[in-house]
Amino acid sequence: MIKNILFKNAKIPVGIENETETVDFLVEDGIFVEIGNSIRSVRDFKIVDFRNQLTLPGGIDPHVHFDTPGFEEREDFDSGSAFSAMGGITTVIDMPCTSIPPVTSVKNLENKLKIISGRSYTDYALWGGVSGNCFREENWQQNMNELWEAGVVGFKTYSLSGMDTFTHLLPDELEKVIEHAGKVNALIGHHAECSEIVIPLTEKIISGGRNNPEAYFSSRPEIAEVEAIKRIAKLAGKYGAAVHIVHISSGKSAAIIRKARLESVDISGETCPHFLAFTVKDFIEKGSILKTAPVVKTKKDLQKLWESLKNGSLSFVSSDHAACPIEQKQTGSIWTDYGGISGTGTVIPYLYSEGYRESKISLSKLVEITSKNAAKRFGIYPTKGAFMEGSDADFVCIDENDTTFIHGIDFPSKGKFTPFEGSVFKGKIKKTFLRGNLIYSDESGLSSVKIGRFLKRG
Repeated sequence: MIKNILFKNAKIPVGIENETETVDFLVEDGIFVEIGNSIRSVRDFKIVDFRNQLTLPGGIDPHVHFDTPGFEEREDFDSGSAFSAMGGITTVIDMPCTSIPPVTSVKNLENKLKIISGRSYTDYALWGGVSGNCFREENWQQNMNELWEAGVVGFKTYSLSGMDTFTHLLPDELEKVIEHAGKVNALIGHHAECSEIVIPLTEKIISGGRNNPEAYFSSRPEIAEVEAIKRIAKLAGKYGAAVHIVHISSGKSAAIIRKARLESVDISGETCPHFLAFTVKDFIEKGSILKTAPVVKTKKDLQKLWESLKNGSLSFVSSDHAACPIEQKQTGSIWTDYGGISGTGTVIPYLYSEGYRESKISLSKLVEITSKNAAKRFGIYPTKGAFMEGSDADFVCIDENDTTFIHGIDFPSKGKFTPFEGSVFKGKIKKTFLRGNLIYSDESGLSSVKIGRFLKRG
């Protein structure tokens, strides 16, 4: 690793809207020590000239399933973080539920940290979790307290889960978790779909013999997400807890979050590129490649989601990266095909091209929804998510005159598929830097050394 570098002529976003300024970065030991115009060369510093190339803060993907340890036939930290780095992501936040054992105790956290050490191209923070399984134990509150003290960013919960190892919370259990989170000032991340709606509806549809994308779409109606968000927003207000709703798919859901925030509820939400780009019509055409939970909705919904990012109702975009070998998407039944998208490496390319370049969002908003806002919500700002003296020197360089061709076969992920297959995005990621170190270049590929390290909250 090179300790001291002077980066010259980086075009960075400043102020609001689409304003930019060309600056230099002086980086020592992975930290920005000076950011300014025409910084003079320093003895023993390597000099890198960006030649006025657009440079953004390193991306933060706050919702990935890298499956280490336990489900590494689908993905692992090596392959998942490689895809992140390729897409301009320098920090990921990994979910607790797709690990064996799940991250529901400090013991399990320490086990996971030991196993993934030295295996990540990017820095990583971790979610803790509270599942229905935890209520079979007497010490779930103590586990929450200890995990929070250990630096997890929050606690993932489900109101509907398909995992035996991380079952969903019943309504009374969810209330107890929210109440405890309010007492210890912990953040709850929530998968919002009502099990009381989805489970009986799914059973009815399957018993009727339906087996296609339309059937799956019908089994997870918008109201399941809407009612789950209403419930948790009410609980957050009642107990003074902070909650974050993951992978929002519906315009109505985003509106509920906006309304709750106006009522002083500490609630935030994220959406994903697939909910901004695709509709149920695409799902019918593409099949299980686009199978997710919740499911993609309508053209009106994706328009409302873009509006919600622009007006701040939704705070940022995540990938909800959940990869697998393509064979797990081809079981012959929509009900047993694996649900998830290989997407951490396409978040920034998609949002830059189809968001900023298509004038759906400004350049400053692009920075907010790909790095700054997530860093603030999850307690890692300004170490991450900022061009500030004292911050980690994480950044991504984009050639605005080049293009990106999307083909799943090129992904370093184990999930070599994407609903964006064949897309051509404006702009191309040329280099990704983590703490001043080049971890990806479109010319030389990935770094030979994985330098990613664990980030504790705040």
